[in-house]
Amino acid sequence: MLTRIITRSLVRRRRRKLLSLAAIALGIAAATAVATLGLDVGDQVSRELRSFGANIEVVPAADGLPVTVGGVDYRPAAAGAFLRENNLAAIKGIFWTNNIVAFAPFLYAPATLGNRHVVLIGSWFDHPIASDKQHSTDSAHGGAGPVARTGVRDLHPGWRVDGQWPSDDDPTSCLVGTTLAADEHISTGSNLTVTNAESRDGADDSQYTCRVAGIVDTGGAENDQILAPIAAVQKFAGQPGAVRKVDVSALTKPEDDFARRDPSRMTPDELERWSCSPYVTSIAYQIAQAIPGSVARPVFPVAESEGRILGRIGALMLVIALAALVTACLAVASMMLATVIERRDEIGLFQSLGASRTRVAAIFLLESSTIGVAGGALGYLAGSLFAHRLGSAVFGVPAAIHASLLPAVLLAALIVTWLGSAVPLARGLNVPAAVALRD
Repeated sequence: MLTRIITRSLVRRRRRKLLSLAAIALGIAAATAVATLGLDVGDQVSRELRSFGANIEVVPAADGLPVTVGGVDYRPAAAGAFLRENNLAAIKGIFWTNNIVAFAPFLYAPATLGNRHVVLIGSWFDHPIASDKQHSTDSAHGGAGPVARTGVRDLHPGWRVDGQWPSDDDPTSCLVGTTLAADEHISTGSNLTVTNAESRDGADDSQYTCRVAGIVDTGGAENDQILAPIAAVQKFAGQPGAVRKVDVSALTKPEDDFARRDPSRMTPDELERWSCSPYVTSIAYQIAQAIPGSVARPVFPVAESEGRILGRIGALMLVIALAALVTACLAVASMMLATVIERRDEIGLFQSLGASRTRVAAIFLLESSTIGVAGGALGYLAGSLFAHRLGSAVFGVPAAIHASLLPAVLLAALIVTWLGSAVPLARGLNVPAAVALRD
């Protein structure tokens, strides 16, 4: 009997039912799109923010007081401690290897170009590297598996190069900063010779000659310097295999109070939970453990800026989702109020036949719940499709369809329906049966 009553009620007054269905579907579609983008937008926004530069810096633990200006180390090449280049593959072997977007080592060698003092910077540009895990897996299978490529091209996607990037395999190619190129009238294809004032006269490594592959504009101190493959700079500085520092770009989540705690004072359970969260501090901690004799420290101005941006985007999405759900709730309330007013005689008849208020409310709530579930399902499909296309338009990568959202979306649709039906239904049930039937 109950099923027949509800079925006939849904069939009648189809226009108002469809309006309620559309209101719920639109609200749920907006909430679903925001939730879908929220699950994917964090990584996408973080990747876009990686153009800000590295958010983790790795330096030797025994290093002395650095002399840096604009990120360039101006100490003599022989001063201070060094990391070893052959240990850097361990960065791709940590737990958060998939969060490491890019990294590059740097070695600085003071030099002279004519009468001008410059710094010759050695680094990777597009360097192949395999993690320790990949090495062991490849050896077990007796072959060379896929390797990742990293370097300043990926670490600093905002750097603009007029010409070509140098090849790591060609020690005679280099990049020249825009300021230096303009002052010294250097163009792409020119040959440069710089002198190492620290070397003995006549030594093989006292000079370095390179062909300018491109002119680079970094917006920083590198605009007045020369960048070359690190192997060439190591030879020029007389420091084979040496690295002054490593800049790492990693996808992280905004830090909270738990992220700022000292890991040495955590319990084993707390340390495990902290290590399994992609905080910039926890990733830096694992990198320092992976590279012997190193200290990894977050670049807090970059990390905190990313955290603030991601936090504000998350808050904005939450407000949009709540606004959409509240709007749907108000629309359902208005539809339900009109329905209750229109069906007061039906409510009075149910009550005069002995039906309790709970039974009458259950009939109306079952009707609205059916509409809510249908609207939630339609809203989920529409919202997922909209998020898919919006992700492609904004980030160039379509947002994935998350089936795990469907139960939460249907529950949200039911809650919106129940909240919207509560007040109109309560008012309708408070009307005495005799008054409703008389009217």
